[in-house]
Amino acid sequence: MSSLIKTNVLSLLLITLCFGQMQRVEDSLPNYLETETDLPYFYYDVAYCPIETRQKIKLDIILQVPFDAIQFVKKDTIFEARYEISILLLDENEINAASKIWTQQLKTSSFSETNSSEHFDINKITFELKPSTYFLTIGVRDLDTRKSTFRKKTIDLKNYYSKSLALSNINIVEHGVSNAEGHYEDIPSIIGNLNDTEPNFEITYYLLSDGGKGTVKYSIYNINKKLVVEKTTEKEFPKGVSQEKITIPKANLSYSKYRLVLSVKINNEEVQTERIFQLRWYGMSNLIENLDQAIEQLKYIASPSEIKNMKKAKENEKKELFISFWQKRDPTPNTPENELMNEYYKRVNYANAHFTGFLEGWRSDMGMIFILFGPPSDIERHPFELQTKPYEVWYYYEINRTFVFVDESGFGDYRLVTPLDFYDNY
Repeated sequence: MSSLIKTNVLSLLLITLCFGQMQRVEDSLPNYLETETDLPYFYYDVAYCPIETRQKIKLDIILQVPFDAIQFVKKDTIFEARYEISILLLDENEINAASKIWTQQLKTSSFSETNSSEHFDINKITFELKPSTYFLTIGVRDLDTRKSTFRKKTIDLKNYYSKSLALSNINIVEHGVSNAEGHYEDIPSIIGNLNDTEPNFEITYYLLSDGGKGTVKYSIYNINKKLVVEKTTEKEFPKGVSQEKITIPKANLSYSKYRLVLSVKINNEEVQTERIFQLRWYGMSNLIENLDQAIEQLKYIASPSEIKNMKKAKENEKKELFISFWQKRDPTPNTPENELMNEYYKRVNYANAHFTGFLEGWRSDMGMIFILFGPPSDIERHPFELQTKPYEVWYYYEINRTFVFVDESGFGDYRLVTPLDFYDNY
């Protein structure tokens, strides 16, 4: 694709941002990233911890609500927002096991903070429940817009005490603060994000055991399931519930998602748990899971030389080149978000979710067109016509474009009939 075409594509991306997503018929495509655009959006984590009596389990529900997910209203020189949190836990018989509803109020004197996803409100509520299977529903309601979002999760803790060892989930420590009593308190990373400002990070966990000498092993795998880091240490554990801490260096980690597996073994008994986390820089989009992959996915709007320079650069330089690429194309450089970048990677993620076949969705012809032009205004599907291979026609009325895809193999591998360069030179 020529540099002129790529420049035109960036202009089209800007147009769709300015005038909103293109309209389409109801049955053309699934709702475009509906779960990403629901407001108020929020993140949550469920942490569980053993209790020495083994009669109950300590359950912490932690919520993180970004400022840009809630509507702020200006009052004098202060911006205020109010939202309601509701939590409901049903047991395996669908009987109310625990519940709570409360209201949070946010205040800031900075307008930029009201539109920031990097500023957020954190809430935690603790329950002590019998070992069982629970059905959790969490709701967040913006009291200004009256909009609500709900998340549901099944928590299976029925056999939590089936062994003499009981292990909590992994708590990734983002940073620490001194509380009102002067004690140092760890602040957990709810969505598993780690910043790149410190050389190490810490994890904590709780273990219930009869005590004794054992081993602790942590293993870190990248998104390709390749082992990146592994370390085993011997440790003497006290009897009862103990809180343990491990310091892990970031030296071998790049800007990507990882799976951390923690195993504890005492005598011949072993327990294991795992956690997903991501190393990122301040301002890195949550839509990007891996920097190297995100650079490859620029192929539709970046020149081969730009991508090559990013790929061969060292990790920090690679990050700076990537940031610079998008800063030059930020339609609102004075705001925390880069709307163009976010829209681009939303489309990439959508393409991966809906067009993956022989190729990853973003590499497919349908994925390419969707990334470049967004959702079609209309789609004609012809899957079963006689003497004709399956084909689809995508219409973009606003830009007067039509794209035809044919499934030559019969296995759902739809290919663009006419190369994109032809359409752009037409």
